[in-house]
Amino acid sequence: MIINRKPPRYPRRGPSCLLVLFVTFGIAVSLYVIQNAEEVRLAIVPTPTTTPTRSSTELAVLAELSRDDGANTEAIAFYDEAIQSDPTNVEVYVRSIELLVWENESERAVERAEQATVLAPENDAVWTAAAAAYLAEGDRMNDLGDENAANLQYANAAQAARKATSINPNNATALAYAAGGTILQGDPEKFEQAQLLADDAVRIEPENAIARYYMATVFTYQGRYAEALEQYLRGIEADPNNPDLHIGLAYNYYGTGSIPDALLSFEQAIAVDPNNAEAYDGRAYMYLQLGDAPLAEQNALQATELNPNMARAQGRLGEAYFRQNNYPEAIEALEKAVAMYGRATDLNARFFNMLASAYISQDLNNCPLAAPLFEQVLDATTNELIVAAANEGLVSCRRVQLGTAP
Repeated sequence: MIINRKPPRYPRRGPSCLLVLFVTFGIAVSLYVIQNAEEVRLAIVPTPTTTPTRSSTELAVLAELSRDDGANTEAIAFYDEAIQSDPTNVEVYVRSIELLVWENESERAVERAEQATVLAPENDAVWTAAAAAYLAEGDRMNDLGDENAANLQYANAAQAARKATSINPNNATALAYAAGGTILQGDPEKFEQAQLLADDAVRIEPENAIARYYMATVFTYQGRYAEALEQYLRGIEADPNNPDLHIGLAYNYYGTGSIPDALLSFEQAIAVDPNNAEAYDGRAYMYLQLGDAPLAEQNALQATELNPNMARAQGRLGEAYFRQNNYPEAIEALEKAVAMYGRATDLNARFFNMLASAYISQDLNNCPLAAPLFEQVLDATTNELIVAAANEGLVSCRRVQLGTAP
């Protein structure tokens, strides 16, 4: 018997059960994702990890290491980061101010100091650092020829130092800064007060180089050069790497008539700090006294390159050119000096007089430029040589005006 079986149809018609299950599951998942999008995103996308940041202490350590390596610009940047990381870390402010002063960034040092004194008004180290910043800013203004602004900063320094000593009467450095801020104002009525402050500083810490420096400065202002000399030398014994002590000693030698010793001391200052514009300016001044205009020019150029805003260095450069009859370059340098000084005084009248003389030496038609400067000089000084030169210049200009000049 034959059995007829029909084979099954493959594939089957219509969807399979498994396919239906998969489609149903997919639709359900899609609906869940749509309804709970944020939760799903957080579950799928990993949480980003923040880049680890250095602590204020770590940054301060890096600053100290950079400072030890002589990378002071890098150290200042690390201190800035440290302060940004923790604006309450008083010690970092103090260290930052000290380094800014050393790097001649006195404006930033004052800014940091004013922040620090608000942050920690009962900390004598903060007020001491502030006094150093104000002294440096006073020196900067003095370099610019602005005596009034300089004296204001020196007064601020004395006040800040006194606040430090009111907190800690045995803070010898603060006492020294108070003496410095007082004596540098140049008021003879304050000389005794400055000396008392400096006396206390060296009594408390005999080996404090800063105390010795300002004690010597007080004696120098009083014309007591032998006593100043002793203080400078004792200060150098305590800290031979302080260029200010070598520069002060150099001017002390000059005050006693020993220019060769002064030149040696300026050289030692440069050996300690090769970028010290004040030391090069001092050397230029010494060479002018010796009548060596080319060497004066060389050192004055170095000073002005290191610090273009030092009025007296520009003046000395102009004088060096003038003595070599190089009137165009003398005029250029002296104009910079006169512009920074603003007005003639007994201390800077020689530069005003020399600029006027350079004008008419170059061309008598420059008398309209020269005559007002000669008149300023006559109003500003009683120095016989300068007065005689100014009068002679005015006579020459009057002859030009009358048409009788040779």
